[in-house]
Amino acid sequence: MKDETAALCSGLCLIHCIATPILLSIGSLGLIGSLFTSEWVHLVLIIPIAALALASFPSGRKRHGRWLPTASGFSGLALLVTALFAPHEAEAALSISGGLLLIAGHLSNRFHCRRLPQAGESTC
Repeated sequence: MKDETAALCSGLCLIHCIATPILLSIGSLGLIGSLFTSEWVHLVLIIPIAALALASFPSGRKRHGRWLPTASGFSGLALLVTALFAPHEAEAALSISGGLLLIAGHLSNRFHCRRLPQAGESTC
C-alpha cells in the first residue's frame, strides 16, 4: 500500500510540474494560479513523498533483494530535492525527471514485492 500511495503522491507532483506552465500560459487564473506557483506547494508535496520513499524502498530492498527500485526511487527523490534549490529554468525538468524516476521505483518495488510468496510475511 505504501508504494501505491507514494506513486500517487509522485504523480500529483508530476501533474503539478506539467500543469503549472500550461495554466500560466492561459493567463490570469486568480487563486488557482497563485496556488500552483506558490513555493509552499513544493514543500507540502515533498514531505509525504520523502517520507513514503524512506518507508518503502529500504523495506522493499530488504524483502526482495533488488537494488534497482531503490536506486531509481532515491535518485528521483534527490532530483526533486535538487529542484527545490535549482534555478527556475531547471526546476521543471528536474521535477519531472525526479517524479518519473520515483514512480518507476515505487511501481517496480511493488511488482517485486508481489512476486514473492505471501505465506505469513508482511508486504513491502
